[in-house]
Amino acid sequence: MNKTSVQVSKDLISISEAVGMVLDSVKPLPSMKVMLQGSKNYRLSQPVYADMDAPSFDRAMMDGYALKASTSGEGVEIEIVGEIAAGKPRSESVPGGKAVKIMTGAPMPEGADAVIEVELTEVVGGNKVRLNAGVKPGKNIAFKGEEMKSGQEILKTGTFIDAPVAAVLAMAGKSMVDVYSLPRIGILVTGTELIDPGNPLKPGQIRETNTFSLTAQSLIWGGIPIRLGKAGDDPESLKAGIHRGFEYEIFTITGGVSMGDYDLVPDILREMGVEVLFHKVAQKPGKPILYGKKGSTHIFGLPGNPVAVFIGFELYVGPLIRQLAGEGNFQTKWHKGVSTAEFKVNGDRTIFKPAIVEPVDGLWKVQPVPSHGSADIYSIVGTNAFAKFKEGKYSVPEGTEVEFFFHRGKPYGA
Repeated sequence: MNKTSVQVSKDLISISEAVGMVLDSVKPLPSMKVMLQGSKNYRLSQPVYADMDAPSFDRAMMDGYALKASTSGEGVEIEIVGEIAAGKPRSESVPGGKAVKIMTGAPMPEGADAVIEVELTEVVGGNKVRLNAGVKPGKNIAFKGEEMKSGQEILKTGTFIDAPVAAVLAMAGKSMVDVYSLPRIGILVTGTELIDPGNPLKPGQIRETNTFSLTAQSLIWGGIPIRLGKAGDDPESLKAGIHRGFEYEIFTITGGVSMGDYDLVPDILREMGVEVLFHKVAQKPGKPILYGKKGSTHIFGLPGNPVAVFIGFELYVGPLIRQLAGEGNFQTKWHKGVSTAEFKVNGDRTIFKPAIVEPVDGLWKVQPVPSHGSADIYSIVGTNAFAKFKEGKYSVPEGTEVEFFFHRGKPYGA
């Protein structure tokens, strides 16, 4: 993506221009220390170096018998002269032509250079083992330092801490981990018609859903959602709610950003010192999206309709979370697939349609999903992508190449 100079835009801008204004020059949040057991889903703010060789000694990788490979062979019987359990090294060397019973993870004894699996042996006469095969030197041994060397950089800055990485951090002796802070996302919804789930609806009222989808999306993308409740469609209520949002790294407001008589959010944001960088993007749904900054807070005004909220978060807010959390220059990945049925398109700007995308015979197959517009959040359930189309009124026949992006937390969407 080409760098976009950050300047206020008063006109309808393209999706790529909007993405550039949000993501260009974003730096990760400050570093902090967390306990290893609480470090999952953070990113390393410093590289990690091995503090010792791993393994730190030659160790057996199988239960069996440690011996000199040159003395092994099918039908050979060898005297057993001891046993080594994990964590208990043997001080005596293994004489040539002798064997020591050894357990997985136990240190290899001097004088032995291979381990024959217990399945390939049979104990005879009480203190001898008969071999059913020969072994070569190094068989079933993990050698000192073969996984990592002391002083080696084993994890880079920005590495995402998942289960394997957490295990490697433990192996490197890290009980505390230096990580980038996770952004907090303040979530404010607006609209006097909105009613919380569980309460009876009166005529003209609507159940509030955006808080719950935004909370889930924030968690999926790696942020920390903070619910700020609802604000009414009056200046004082909006100002009070918006003032609370400036405490957080990201602040999302849903509703009140369009052109209606009660869409007061843009003017109130400007009045409260927000530099509005753009307001209106050439996309459907989601045209009235607003983005601005006040101090270090990134502010997003998202339309009230839940599908528009969902797409706006996926395209702009989610990638910003990833960059603030230390993932470098995160970009939405666009893919190309083939439609499995006809798409109907009608709009004067870039159009997004919910879809189910699956790999078939090496190609992405894009299946359209019926939708009744930007209020139809139910249409997204079970989907994993949005297909993108240019503006116009036309049909996209089955078998046509289609561009799409995966939304997060769904199959193939990583």
